[in-house]
Amino acid sequence: MTKVFVGNFSFSIDDAQLKEYFAEVGAVVSAKVMKEGEGGRSRGFGFVEFSSKEDAENAIKERDGATWDGRVVKVSEDRSERRGSGSDSQGASSYGGSSSHGSQDRSGGSSRDGGSSYGGGGDRGGARQQATGYFRAQPLELGNKRRKKLDPFLEDDSLAVDYKDAKLLGRFMSERGRILPRRMTGLSAINQRQVTRAIKRAQHIAILPYRRD
Repeated sequence: MTKVFVGNFSFSIDDAQLKEYFAEVGAVVSAKVMKEGEGGRSRGFGFVEFSSKEDAENAIKERDGATWDGRVVKVSEDRSERRGSGSDSQGASSYGGSSSHGSQDRSGGSSRDGGSSYGGGGDRGGARQQATGYFRAQPLELGNKRRKKLDPFLEDDSLAVDYKDAKLLGRFMSERGRILPRRMTGLSAINQRQVTRAIKRAQHIAILPYRRD
């Protein structure tokens, strides 16, 4: 591991400044600030390659969590390199890494042996892209995703929004009597509005309390 990922630095930082900043902790071979398109705005992260593994490890130790130009910099191992080498023998690395049999075309082309650049994944039959973390270039190992809540009125046709059904409407209220938002109920927009009106109507005629003790 001779390349490190650098994130959360100022958008005004260019390649030269990035290289100069890390030259203080090791011998820098190259530094690249990732940008939006050709010559576009900086995306606030990049990659720095060192001449040795020891220099890269020292850079992570010295610069990770340090404040640079008013921002707390994140420095870590470039896992995109490791991910690219884990596909087939001729697959290219993802987003800024290099393939095992040729250099990457940084303008968005492919490497000499057919691997794709910027977006990682080897040949057409290669492995699927892994989930990414806060910065797209860094893969993130995720556990089981939270199951999406489903609208019970769409799942069960026998259910209907009725202001007299206190038990059903109570499912969409908090312990303190507040109406739960859509992100918690899983209802569609129209059903959320109908449930809200039904709860308010039930509260108005004292079927449901305004506040639960």
